[in-house]
Amino acid sequence: MAKKINAVFKAELHKNVEKGGAWIAEYFIQREGEPYSSYYKAWANASAGKRWLKVLVQENTPRKSIKMIDSGKVDEKGKPVHFTGELTYKVDA
Repeated sequence: MAKKINAVFKAELHKNVEKGGAWIAEYFIQREGEPYSSYYKAWANASAGKRWLKVLVQENTPRKSIKMIDSGKVDEKGKPVHFTGELTYKVDA
């Protein structure tokens, strides 16, 4: 039986608050605390970024989705501009 190791999928979604700024979606995968994979991409809105992150979770982990939590940062209109999410799982070594 193959040895299982711990892995963590971390995701961030934040908005560039400058006029015309895009949403930046980033993800990081760590295995046993060491960096394994990371990438980022710009999106026109938060929903599109969340959908992209969900697809990445399905492709890279045994899970179906990641819960993105509002971090409390807001713009001048009171709308959230930063979300984070994290999930842990086991993978074969």
